[in-house]
Amino acid sequence: MEYQLHWRSRLALAGVGAAAFIVFRLLVMAPGLTETIYGRGVGPLFASLLSNIAGIVPFSLAEIVIVVFVGRQLWGAAKGLDQVRNGDRRLANAVAAGVLRIGADVGVVVATFYLVWGFNYARPPLESRQQWNGAEADVEELARLAQEMIEAANFEYAGITGADDSGRPTVGPRGAELIEQLTGGWEAAHEVLGAPGSALFGFGNPKGVWASVMLDYGQTSGFYFPWTGEANYNLGTPDVSRPQVIAHEMSHQRGFAPEDEADFAGYLAASLADEPYPRYSAYVFAQRQLLSALSRYDRDRARELAGRRLPGVQRDVRAASEYWQQFEGRTSRAARSMNDAYLRTNRVPGGILSYDRSVELLIAYARSRGGWLVRP
Repeated sequence: MEYQLHWRSRLALAGVGAAAFIVFRLLVMAPGLTETIYGRGVGPLFASLLSNIAGIVPFSLAEIVIVVFVGRQLWGAAKGLDQVRNGDRRLANAVAAGVLRIGADVGVVVATFYLVWGFNYARPPLESRQQWNGAEADVEELARLAQEMIEAANFEYAGITGADDSGRPTVGPRGAELIEQLTGGWEAAHEVLGAPGSALFGFGNPKGVWASVMLDYGQTSGFYFPWTGEANYNLGTPDVSRPQVIAHEMSHQRGFAPEDEADFAGYLAASLADEPYPRYSAYVFAQRQLLSALSRYDRDRARELAGRRLPGVQRDVRAASEYWQQFEGRTSRAARSMNDAYLRTNRVPGGILSYDRSVELLIAYARSRGGWLVRP
C-alpha cells in the first residue's frame, strides 16, 4: 500500500529553512543593515515578547518543546516501521515519508530560529558597535587587569563571609532573590551597552531546568532557547559561577549572540549589581579568563597572581573545577562538538574557542575606562 508523501508541502517547508539560512549568509555581508533593521529593531521585539509569554509559567517551556519535537520524530519512525512490518506499507515509501517529514520540521525550526533570534549572529561585533579596541594587549596589561580582578574578588569574598576562608564553598542567594539582583545589574549595563528601544516588554526571568542532571553530563551550565525567549540555567551550577552563568544567558535574551559577547555582557551586568555576590561571581569569572590568557605567555606570572587569592576564593575556584571534572566523558565531549558545529555554522570565529575571546572585550572595556575594569 502506498501512502501519500505530501512531498510538495514538505519540500516547501524545508525550502523555507534553506532560504532563511541563505538570507542569514547575505546579512553577514551587510552587518550595518542587520543592526538597524534587526539588532535594534524586530529582533529585540521578538525576544522580549516571547520571553514574557513564556514567563507566564514558572517552569521552562524549552524542555517541553524539546521533548515534544523529539517525541514527534520517534513516533513517526515507530509508526512507519510498524506499518512496514504489518505489510501495510512499502519500506521505500515509509523512508521517503520520514525523510520528508524530518526535512520539513527542520526547515520550520531553522526558519523560526533565524527570524526570532538567529540573525543576531550577522550583527557587527560588539567591540565595533561600542567603538572599543581590545587588540594587542601585552603581558603587563593582562597581569594588571588579572590582579585587579583578584583583589576585587578578595574584597567581595571577605565582605560576604567576614573571613579569609569560611572553611567551605561559598553559598550565595538563589532563585528570585538572585534574579532580582541581576536585573538591577542589567539596568546599569544597559546604560553602558545601550538597551534597544524595541524591547518594549522587557524580558522574562531566567529559569532553572528540571533536566539539570543531563546538562551536568554535557558540562553545560545553561542555554538560551530562542523559540520561547527563555534563559535557562543548570540548577547544579556551583554558586560561585551561578550569577555569571545566569547573566550570560540573560545576555543572549538581549541579542548578544556570540559567546564571547554574552560572557562579557554577563560579566558587566553582574559586576554592576548592587549586591556583593553577583559582583564576586563576575570578578572570579574575569580573573580566570585573564589568568588563562596570561598563562599562555607567562605561566609563572599567572601562577604567582593566582596565589594572591584569599584561601576561601581559591576554595571556591577549586570546588567549581572539581564539580565539572566529575562529569567529563563521552557525553561532554559530544556536547562540545555539537556546540562547536553550531557556532561555526553561524559564523562565530573559532567555534567553541570563542568563549575565550571575552578577554579581548574585557581589555577593550577597561581601556574605555582609563585602563581599569572596576576602579574609577
